[in-house]
Amino acid sequence: MNPHLFAQVLSASGVAMAIRDKNLRPIFANQAFTGFYGYSLAEIVGGRAEDILPGKTQSLLDQTVRPMVRAGQSWEGEYAIRTASGRLCPVWGRFDPVLDDAGRLTHVISIMRDASASLRLRNALTQSERHLHFLTENTRDCLFRLRVADRRFDYISPAVQSITGYSPQEFYEIPGLFDRLMPGEWAGVFDLWWREMLDGVCRDEYEFPLIHKDGSLRWINQRVTLDREADGTATALEGILSDITRRHEAQEMLAVAQKSLNFISSSTSDIFFRMAIPEGTYDYLSPSVEKFSGYPLAEYQAQPLFVRELIHPDWHDYFRKTWAELCRGVVRSEYVFQFIHKSGEVRWARQRVVMHKDTQGNPIAIEGMASDATEYMHTVEALRKSEARFRALFEDSPISLWEEDLTRLKAHFDTLKARGVTDFRAHFSAHPEDLARCAALVDVVAVNKATLQLLRAESRGDLLGNLDKVLTESSMNAFTEEMIVLASGGHEYCGEITHRTLDGQIIWVMVHFSVPPEHRQTLSRVIVSLLDVTPRKRAEQALMESEGRYRALVENAQEGVAVIQGQSILFINDAMTHVFGYARQELQALNPLQLIHPDDTPGIREQVAIHLGGRKAVAFAPFRVVTGDGGIKWVTLSIKPIMWNGQQAHLEILADVTGHKLLEEELRAAHAEVENRVRLRTAELSEANTRLMAEAEERRLAQERILSLTQQLIHAQENERQRIARDLHDKVAQDLSSIVLNMETLFDGCAWVDEVLRQRGEAVTEVVRGAIAAVREIAYGLRPPALDQLGLLLALENHCAETARRTGLEVRFQAVGMDDVPLSFDAEINLYRMVQEALNNTARHARASRVAVRMVKSHPELLVRIEDNGQGFDVDRRMAEALAENRMGLRSMEERARLVCGVMEIQSRVGTGTRIVFKIPLDTLKRSA
Repeated sequence: MNPHLFAQVLSASGVAMAIRDKNLRPIFANQAFTGFYGYSLAEIVGGRAEDILPGKTQSLLDQTVRPMVRAGQSWEGEYAIRTASGRLCPVWGRFDPVLDDAGRLTHVISIMRDASASLRLRNALTQSERHLHFLTENTRDCLFRLRVADRRFDYISPAVQSITGYSPQEFYEIPGLFDRLMPGEWAGVFDLWWREMLDGVCRDEYEFPLIHKDGSLRWINQRVTLDREADGTATALEGILSDITRRHEAQEMLAVAQKSLNFISSSTSDIFFRMAIPEGTYDYLSPSVEKFSGYPLAEYQAQPLFVRELIHPDWHDYFRKTWAELCRGVVRSEYVFQFIHKSGEVRWARQRVVMHKDTQGNPIAIEGMASDATEYMHTVEALRKSEARFRALFEDSPISLWEEDLTRLKAHFDTLKARGVTDFRAHFSAHPEDLARCAALVDVVAVNKATLQLLRAESRGDLLGNLDKVLTESSMNAFTEEMIVLASGGHEYCGEITHRTLDGQIIWVMVHFSVPPEHRQTLSRVIVSLLDVTPRKRAEQALMESEGRYRALVENAQEGVAVIQGQSILFINDAMTHVFGYARQELQALNPLQLIHPDDTPGIREQVAIHLGGRKAVAFAPFRVVTGDGGIKWVTLSIKPIMWNGQQAHLEILADVTGHKLLEEELRAAHAEVENRVRLRTAELSEANTRLMAEAEERRLAQERILSLTQQLIHAQENERQRIARDLHDKVAQDLSSIVLNMETLFDGCAWVDEVLRQRGEAVTEVVRGAIAAVREIAYGLRPPALDQLGLLLALENHCAETARRTGLEVRFQAVGMDDVPLSFDAEINLYRMVQEALNNTARHARASRVAVRMVKSHPELLVRIEDNGQGFDVDRRMAEALAENRMGLRSMEERARLVCGVMEIQSRVGTGTRIVFKIPLDTLKRSA
């Protein structure tokens, strides 16, 4: 399937869609798709995959999606992408394979939508999830391409089966199947529409009934475009089918339910109220306030100015100021502010009020209406960002772009039409001064940087102040054509003209202007682009000058050369006459197809037709010709389009390959022998591959057993650490404490003790106290009691504080989103040991002054980051040295991360500090918990 088959349809769709190659790389994407990423298609294709797709997503595409679509199966599900802003965004996607008639995969069509919105919707509407999924499945559109000549489908998407009951294969195999599904009374209407399409008339939409395979009647909405040949002949229909049966049924009920729906809509969207001033109590408040804010009506009525409790903290000053104004009788046209819904969600509100005053002019009450403006404010912000983005695209475009406002020019055209002017070409020819007036009515709104570079202008003011220097006679002729097109109701023009740069150089440019559809009534916005084609024009001039030299070369060529323009043979060299055995005049009088062997004539005719239709260079496979003496020769022919005397022509080069054909027969026999040897070797390689796969499976199982054993060893190690720590604390430390107590009371009851002996006793006591502290520190390092008593976060916080006290480092610890993360004993001790080892390495080797430890829940992973400002190191060299010297610090951290299905990343360079990041799947922590 041609990747551009549905370009127009996909571009018009609001759904993010893309056409991908067999390796899932996008080769075409609509605006919704690139806008979703925030990248252009070129950036998506040319950028680093890890910048756009997280590792888990890349693995999913490689291990699951690509094998399924290559097997002809569709895949749909959720995965994550990273947008240009760096945000990790969950999305729902579907990948559908496109197969040719032989069942081979040619392309993949993918769609994508934001899965975060779907997740919120599922949480809020759990009971209706099954119904919404059913509706989504039955409202999917069907893409198709139908040939006009035989009414056969080039392509029809799998969604057609849910719409009609018939599979795509049935539509491919049964010509006219779609026509058979039309009810009899609609046959005339459908024939009328078909004739209109053949005449080039295509309506915006078509709605008609269709008989489903199960006998039910379905209503279909169809949007199509015509694919035409260069002469305007319609060749195919491309379009979208949508099942609108439910909408059609709903329309029949809409008239009856309209009044009730209006009431429900008004009562569930906006809030109507009346509030006393300055008491702040509600005289009336519509029940829809509960849906609006989440708080019941009774809470508003029980507490004056309850709305003050809802106002977002950032808007408290705004509320106090506006309430003071209302109490003074001052009313603004509109109030816009943020409030906090009972669910905790921050929302926007818009409010309009009217003031009621007593006979003395004092405010007594306000009446008003409030509405939820969250979506509106988000849209405004999105539009602002979009405008900034497109302005940047305009400024940084490599093509010269002009934005012009032709509102005054449109008014002038309307005045001329009111005076009866219809032939604007004749009018401007007779009134050249009116053309100059039109030029004065053109307002240039903006030009981009490429325009200034193209015309050698220092600034926008410099360019607009010297436009008369830019225009040449060719420019004015093109401007005249533009004015004629616009005055006659046209909206697009393209042509090649010359311009003069501000430094006096003449350049050739291709000028193109177009009026966006939304501005065609007023011409308030016209986009003009200039493309520098000076190199091409100079090349064409050089080509014309080289034609003479080219003729001399081909005269002496060994291959036959002919130049044909239209139906005329303009040139034949001597070699061509030697190949065919005819004189030059005889060849020019013959039809070239008469010289081809009858068995090869049909194929050559087809290839010539392809060349003439596409104007592309083409090389023909060897074929036979009949010479003037009745002999047969094998020749090859290549045809290339050229310019001859300034006009299009094509060059034919004929080479005699009769001798090569004889060698080819010998090579074919040798090739058969090689093929047989390759077949035997392939069988041997296949057997070897089977053995290698079995060995790989054994290695995988062995690795799993090693991982399990490692986990058991570490678990046993932690248990032994805990036992040793308990023994040190409960036995050794207690015994040492008893010694201290005995030493302190050693001389109690003695009337006199030698001072030297007393000092020695005190010295022994201090030594034992130090031993107690050392034993307790060793026990704490083996198994910190805080981990069992306080949990992981407080244990890590205490350890960071202890490391700072012990080493003098500035250690900062922060945990974000960890309150609801369940952790098992294995997970806690592994996380603790990873951070402990990282801090020990920093204290010993980094020469840092500060280190930051941050633990963040970032679905679907738990991220642990340890970052210092030390001297850094070469990661590859250090890991190699650690392996060679059996140093286990970094390796133990990496092994512990692997035990919880995580990974460790080390980012460091000499002189720039070190960052260690552990990424652990939350699912692993939940399973282990």
